[in-house]
Amino acid sequence: MTAELHTDRRSLLLAAAPMLADRLDVLSVTASQIAREVGVSEEDFTDEFGGVEGYCALLQLQFFEGRLNNVLGRAGTMQPGLERIRTAWTSYLDYSVEHAAVHGWCRRARQRFPSMLEELRRRNHAVLLMIQIEFSTLRCPHAMERARLAVGMVLETVKVETESRAKNEAMRALLWSALEMFART
Repeated sequence: MTAELHTDRRSLLLAAAPMLADRLDVLSVTASQIAREVGVSEEDFTDEFGGVEGYCALLQLQFFEGRLNNVLGRAGTMQPGLERIRTAWTSYLDYSVEHAAVHGWCRRARQRFPSMLEELRRRNHAVLLMIQIEFSTLRCPHAMERARLAVGMVLETVKVETESRAKNEAMRALLWSALEMFART
């Protein structure tokens, strides 16, 4: 098999995730079901990902990388401060809502495949450290404690918004108010 065919097949299977999330329950789905829905053989699917767990793990990684790239693309060149935090959070939330089906499927997949939780913990810890650095740059006392509270609020907003597959403007307004309070020195 050529590298191009391998990449095309992998891309096709990963691109099908929103459709799969709407049609199949990740808690019980089989490699055969995914392959059938996408129109590839079970053997090709298994060769590509090793099974459902490998597929879900790679899908989660792709989601996380896409969200990070979105955040960096919008906020990465801004000067440290309140507006950069707000822009980053808005980007983080918007990307999550735009890809809510995949986000939800990955969240449920972690129930079935607990090994996927480690990547989630690692990513959440990295977000925590980035926000702590922002608060430290603003010379906020107790920057880590502020960051913990802030990240918890963002993650709760992501949960609510991805479950409803819509922005929750009331939660976002409260989040921005809390951000302004957290950023005070």
